[in-house]
This record gives sequence, structure tokens and C-alpha cells, in this order.
Amino acid sequence: MNQYLEFAIQLAEQLKGQTSTNPSVGAVIVKDNRIIGFGAHLKKGEAHAEIQALNMAGKEAEGATIYVSLEPCSHYGLTPPCSKAIIESGISRVEYAVKDGSLSKSGHDMLEEAGVEVIHSPSSRAEELYKEFFIQQKKKTPFVTLKISTSLDGKVATDFKESKWITCKAVKEDVLHLRSENDAIITGGGTVREDNPLLTSRKPNFKEPKRIVLSQQSSFDEDLQIFKDRDNPAILVTNHPNFEIKDTQNIELYKSDLSNLENMLQLLYKLGYASVLVEAGPTLVSQFIEQDLADQLIIYQAPKVIGGQGKYQFYQTNDVYPLSKIKQFKFISTEIIDEDLKLILRK
Repeated sequence: MNQYLEFAIQLAEQLKGQTSTNPSVGAVIVKDNRIIGFGAHLKKGEAHAEIQALNMAGKEAEGATIYVSLEPCSHYGLTPPCSKAIIESGISRVEYAVKDGSLSKSGHDMLEEAGVEVIHSPSSRAEELYKEFFIQQKKKTPFVTLKISTSLDGKVATDFKESKWITCKAVKEDVLHLRSENDAIITGGGTVREDNPLLTSRKPNFKEPKRIVLSQQSSFDEDLQIFKDRDNPAILVTNHPNFEIKDTQNIELYKSDLSNLENMLQLLYKLGYASVLVEAGPTLVSQFIEQDLADQLIIYQAPKVIGGQGKYQFYQTNDVYPLSKIKQFKFISTEIIDEDLKLILRK
């Protein structure tokens, strides 16, 4: 792969999870084998990667090549089309890694019609980066990842409710990074009451994911730390008609039918959340799987056998299916993290 296109993809990867329903994009401008401008899309509504790179390059952009991780856009949204800006800058050549099937008019065609040389250089690495974006664009609901930390026998806790810590310290660090790559984290009211989690990424200079709690109860205790964050109020989605918010709690309240999680996901997408990480107990995890709403599973498996009655098996259902009708996922990757195994699976 061209080194400059690879750099553009690296820039896009670094900002994954920061651009809401927009794709994360990187751009690099090169003239006479010298980088004269580069940029990355930092936040929805702000300048796209191509515009940042053009601003850095200035008048030198004329006659240069721009390398972009994703096909330049051709439509007016919160910002003007990048293809138009590229044409006006005098850029003579565009090379990009992934074609954007969500565009109503091809940026590739728009550039070629203006006399710009355009090259599509497919990249499996970039295709992987944009897989989530294309799925959520098609469904109009967030890309849903279930994060599960489990023993070899599929337990997320002992029958005594002990769950800290089944997996190793290195896994905790990986989970913090995973959180930073998602717009929001979904958990259940039971997990909030039992574990009192913060559910933050603690990643400097990155926006914290929104914490979203699903609950059918009428209230929460005042001392739960997830509701005390003044800078990043938690979202509470409930179907309780008279939920009570206490004065000390920083909560954004929304109503939704929690028996049908797709309704809740449609609400979150309208609010601008394109990717969600579900960190919850077996009841909510099983509900996502049963309703066929999990796009991806990330399972951290410790080399431990917990045993017991199966009360805390990560997937629980009373339904019994023949093998021909069971829910099937595909292995995407496996990785050893210290002493534990990380599995990524998709539908």
C-alpha cells in the first residue's frame, strides 16, 4: 500500500469513536514527495479531514495529490462537500481507500467530471475500519457490540455474585480503549445497583462515551456514581410512568418500551449515537442476542472454570432450538492478552 494512503488510514483509526454518525476519515496531501498538509475529522459538524489538510497546505495544494481513507463526500450536510473544495483547490490527483456507498452522488464521479485524476486503491484494513459505519448507515440504528468477560464455562460471576476480577488487569486496559471507540455504553439498572460502576474510558483528550442505563424501576439511590458526573450526564431510558430523579442526580430521561430494544436503539440513533458498547449482566445481554440486535461480540475469556448452577451464565434463555436454528456468529479475530483470550465475532 502507498505509504501516504497508509498514513491517512492511521489518522482515521486514531479518531475512531469520536465522530458520532459521521465516519472517521484521514487525509494527507503530498507534493514533490513531501507532505504539505494532513488532517482528520475530529467531531461531527466540524471540518472534514480533507478540509483540514487543504487548509494546512494552502496555495501549495495546486497540482498536488491528496490521499484519503474514504471517498470524498459530494453533498451538503453540516459542512460543504469535500469534493467541491478539492476541485477548487487545484488538487490534480485523488487516491482513496474505500468507496462510500452511502453517498447519493459519487464523489469519485464528481471529481473526474471536473478533470481530477481519481484512483480507488482498495484496502482491507480500511474496509474493516468502515464496516461499522456502513452497517449503522443501512440500519439507522447504532452498531451494537456486546462486551462479555467470562470464564471457560461461560460464567460472568460466581453463584456468590463475585465477578471482580474474572479477567486480568491487561483486559481492563483493553476495555478502556474499547469504550473510547464507542459513542455510548449501555448497561442495565441491575448492574448499576450491584456494581456502582463509572463506565468511563479515562482516555486523555478523547470525549467520554455517553453512559446509558436501561431500567424499569421507579428510582435509583442518590449515592450511585454514574449519576453524579456534572460534565457528562447519564441517559436513563425507562418504561416506568413515574420515574423519580433526585436533586443530586444528573440524568437525561427518555421513555421507551424496553421489551423491544430496537425501539430504544432507534431513539439513540436519532440522538446521534452511531456505536454502542453493551456492558451488562446476563439478562440484558441475553435480550440483545434473543432479539438479534448484536452486531458484534467481544468476549474476554479467562482460563478459569467457575462451576455452580449457571445463574450467571452470560447467555440465558428458556427456549431450546434445534442445531439448524441456533444463533450463529463468525470468528473475526483472536488475540491473547496476557493470560486471557480475546475473541471478536460478528453475525
